[in-house]
Amino acid sequence: MRINELIFLFASAVSLYSCKNNEAEKRTPGQQIVTALDVDARLKQADSLVVVFYNDPYGEDSLRYTRYYKQVSVIDAGTIEILQKQLSSEFNMREKRNACRGEGKIWCFTNGKIFQTLYFSTRCEDCCYLYLIKDGNFYYTRIATSFIEWLESNKPSATTPVGGSPETSREEK
Repeated sequence: MRINELIFLFASAVSLYSCKNNEAEKRTPGQQIVTALDVDARLKQADSLVVVFYNDPYGEDSLRYTRYYKQVSVIDAGTIEILQKQLSSEFNMREKRNACRGEGKIWCFTNGKIFQTLYFSTRCEDCCYLYLIKDGNFYYTRIATSFIEWLESNKPSATTPVGGSPETSREEK
């Protein structure tokens, strides 16, 4: 009987300890998250980015506006620090995506492999955010003015991806 009591006590202690450690992972919608770097620690290791700008994000076609875009690669560590600073701001978890459209996205890479996509909108009158998706939840932050300026400074360097987009192909015919 003594051995059963010890086993029960051990199992109870392990159970209580594991529940306590999982509290940080179990967040309720709307609860503040310290930073995106807490949500996805891999973001600290990003060594390159591809910034995608949709050609007509507020056009009439609400279903396919993401189909046509231009992109720019970013490999400069100093430039990536600007993104890191934005990711260090407070993020808020939501179960559903905002209803407003995005203007583009940022693919984050480490050693040539994509590991996370960030989505953005700089239309600050009604839709001003940067968000990521992790474990089926949406993590949003308000986009900083310095980050908007960084995005705008990259836009002129963006080009149509190699092979062209369907939009370019139609124009050539």
